[in-house]
Amino acid sequence: MRKSGLRILYISLLVLFLTLSEGQQVLADTAVSSETKEVSEDHRIPEGVRVSGIDLGGMSVQDAEKRLEQYVSEACSGTLTLTFGDEEVDIPYQDFNLKVSDSTVIQEICEIGTSGNLIKRYKELADVKNNKADYQLPFEYDQDKLTTLIEEGTASYNREARDAVLVRHSGEFQITDEVTGIKVDVAATASAVEKALGEGWDGTSRKLAVVVEETQAEHTRAELEVITDLLGSYSTNYSSSSSNRIANIANGASLIDETVVYPGETFSFLEHVVPFTAANGYYQATGYSGGKVVPSTGGGICQVSSTMYNSVLRAELEVVERANHGLTVGYVPLGADATVAEGSVDFKFKNNLENPVYIEAYTWQGNVYVCIYGHETRPSNRTIEFYSVTEQTISPGKDVITEDDTQPEGWQEVTQSAHNGYVASFYKYVYVDGELEDTILINTSRYSATPRYVTVGTKKEETEAETQEENPNEDPNDNEEDNGADREDDGQQDG
Repeated sequence: MRKSGLRILYISLLVLFLTLSEGQQVLADTAVSSETKEVSEDHRIPEGVRVSGIDLGGMSVQDAEKRLEQYVSEACSGTLTLTFGDEEVDIPYQDFNLKVSDSTVIQEICEIGTSGNLIKRYKELADVKNNKADYQLPFEYDQDKLTTLIEEGTASYNREARDAVLVRHSGEFQITDEVTGIKVDVAATASAVEKALGEGWDGTSRKLAVVVEETQAEHTRAELEVITDLLGSYSTNYSSSSSNRIANIANGASLIDETVVYPGETFSFLEHVVPFTAANGYYQATGYSGGKVVPSTGGGICQVSSTMYNSVLRAELEVVERANHGLTVGYVPLGADATVAEGSVDFKFKNNLENPVYIEAYTWQGNVYVCIYGHETRPSNRTIEFYSVTEQTISPGKDVITEDDTQPEGWQEVTQSAHNGYVASFYKYVYVDGELEDTILINTSRYSATPRYVTVGTKKEETEAETQEENPNEDPNDNEEDNGADREDDGQQDG
């Protein structure tokens, strides 16, 4: 048993001796005292040593350093290319100060198998021989600079999400597709660059796709494609209006035209047409204020809101807010008007349908038209009509007289005509197969009566006797001379 143990120890030492003898030249080249780390001038890098994929085995220290310097120079001269679809942005590595963070790797590889006891040195050299001596040059860069460069270089890739757009031109609907929103995630992109230039990087230029966040459009083509049917329309005439009032009506119609109202949304007329200013396309025209007809910027806009009100009723959308005028108007029946006033009175309706509706508004040949399109779901045998019923007529009061002492007695001017007042009910009649099925009260409107406004002259004419009494000592001849002088002076001024 003792002889067997001695035999095993002998064989083990023999194997160790033979293995070490294979690397005796390497050991000779790297011979150094275990007490020091100084390397001889003729020292060479052990075979099998690689740095960042570069084989340095057998090179002198000086040659190895030159080769690595060349590698670092080439690596730092490379380019980071960020891609987005077919677009690219190049960022040179030098722009964000790419450099080697630790250059002591030469010292490390020169010390392989040169220090420690025999077993430690043998293991290090054995690892080299077994391709286990692959070193990596670590690089670093200015992360803040890189972040800024990414943000600036990819700014053009960012875009807001845009909804699909519907218009109706020449009687045909046209849809522009929705656009998905894009936002470059700068931080995530910088992290991807850090990983790409980290462990395992071969020192070449790199191409990476930017990391983006997508935002879907709220409304799509598919939603708009169902709008094919005319749900309700109405028109009113303005041919007798002034040019300014006509311009205001046309402007108001253009401001509500091509509007899509989605299910559950409420449309505010005022939000689309204010402010009533010249800068917003309005002119001075007549309007109602305080029970009188007065000049106002935007006069005539209520004809557009009233026309729209009747279209909404025929489309059977939900009216949220509506008020009648204080005085009657001539372009719609009693109860069919809808007045608006900036900052106080609005006309609003809600889309209570399951699909969006599209508003078309325009003027043509003395009429303003408002049409509402959507997806028709009402039975074809069902029809509706609207009627105005006058419940009460109110006579105007006495004339309102205003005296003018600059006009002679007997002179008068009517500044505003009298108007009857009314109480009217507005009804919707529902027919099925031509038979009246339901009568629905839409509203009851009250219009004020207004008296006639008249301005009369109160100046009395002076008699000759009254003139003489006022100037008893005046010589008639002096007056004639003075008058002549005045006429002469006038002639000179005219000349």
